[in-house]
Amino acid sequence: MCQITVDHALCKKDGACVAVCPSKVLLINEQGYPEQHPRRKCILCGHCVAVCMGEAMTHSELASEEFMPVSREKIAPEVMDGFLESRRSVREFKPRALDEQTLSEMLLVARRAPTASNSQLIEWSVARGPEKVHAIAEGIIEAFRAFEILPELVRQWEKGVDHVLRGAPNLVVAHGPASHDWLKEDGSTALAYLELSAEARGIGACWTGYLTRAANLHAPLRRLLGLPEDHLVAGGLMLGPGTYRYRYIPPRKPLSVHWV
Repeated sequence: MCQITVDHALCKKDGACVAVCPSKVLLINEQGYPEQHPRRKCILCGHCVAVCMGEAMTHSELASEEFMPVSREKIAPEVMDGFLESRRSVREFKPRALDEQTLSEMLLVARRAPTASNSQLIEWSVARGPEKVHAIAEGIIEAFRAFEILPELVRQWEKGVDHVLRGAPNLVVAHGPASHDWLKEDGSTALAYLELSAEARGIGACWTGYLTRAANLHAPLRRLLGLPEDHLVAGGLMLGPGTYRYRYIPPRKPLSVHWV
């Protein structure tokens, strides 16, 4: 079935759509127009429609009204570099939960993250409010008790010290089918988008490795997170207003690179 339609009156015959197609679904016909290969699978990435300068191309499975215009405002490298370098992992939060609109805006950015073969299999579970996050932290501790993992962390919890989710007012968990070979990579990329979107809004964020480890061992914790039975956790972020502001960027180890 042909999914891609080309308006010959608008087509500039520049071949851009053919060049950017990752699956090589498009080819140039004898008249110089792009057309869809009958036996190759389209991964619905939308590159062909997005790159067409003549707006000659439509895709039957990608609604034209859902394509967003690209912002042409360039960010100066020094501004972007400064933004990325100044990001901090925040572990001290004010107890105020983020509103649903703010969380939704950031998740809409995160869904634009690239995925393997444009699979778009990442889904989200969001806990709002310190009480809900605390209940999930307790579930992590229960998993560690059951599997006799990190006993010192468990002892600290029993003393009333939360080194698990740090009293965060929000928790966002990325998950997807256990059968997806690239779940960890796709989830981590989406969470990185989410983290940077939070940073741009002045919202503190910190990755939670304890959650990922515990949830993928302990089915009751996955149920507590509302995950489908066949899903695993790809990663999670604690989110919330940070208690403190940082004045300096700490040093890092020297760059280690091998040029080949």
